[in-house]
Amino acid sequence: MATTTEEHRVGRPRSAEADAAIREATFELLASEGYAGLTMSGVAHRAGVSTATLYRRWHSKLEMVVDILAAGADEQVVPDTGSLEGDVRELLGAFTDKARTSRAAAIMAGLIAEQGRNPELAAALRTNVRLPRRAAMSEVFKRARARGQMRNDVDFGIATDLLFGPLTYRLLVSGEPVTPRVAENIGDLVLQALRP
Repeated sequence: MATTTEEHRVGRPRSAEADAAIREATFELLASEGYAGLTMSGVAHRAGVSTATLYRRWHSKLEMVVDILAAGADEQVVPDTGSLEGDVRELLGAFTDKARTSRAAAIMAGLIAEQGRNPELAAALRTNVRLPRRAAMSEVFKRARARGQMRNDVDFGIATDLLFGPLTYRLLVSGEPVTPRVAENIGDLVLQALRP
């Protein structure tokens, strides 16, 4: 007879409040200190929990950071508006809003820089955060192709890069503004490239 993980769990159940505090502390420290400067004890102190609480959930800083980032990526809704144009506009709008109103830019810049020095982090983020997100994006393009709204010869990975690459470049390299108007212009160009 099958048993659930809950039946095997020993000790107190996890606290939703502690989980939220740990997540917020991790995001704050990633934005201000970067991955290299973030420590388990620093997260515990900022979250108001013991270091033991963190180690009951994760074996290492890498595991904690990747798990928290993956959970955040899973919460980002992939639109299904019924049209390629609607989906593209919503995706670019959400990216722009997040870039302008959150710590996303600082966290992204720090993680990209650290990945060049830390192949283990790069591999973990690629496997647990980026590949699942790209798979979700592929579903957007599969639906568009099935509706006859997208060319048959376009690679979904390249389409994803075309969609987010220009905004990411502005955010992390050129320093040019990431505005709704810029997102609208990029959307126009992407749609021209993808439509039959």
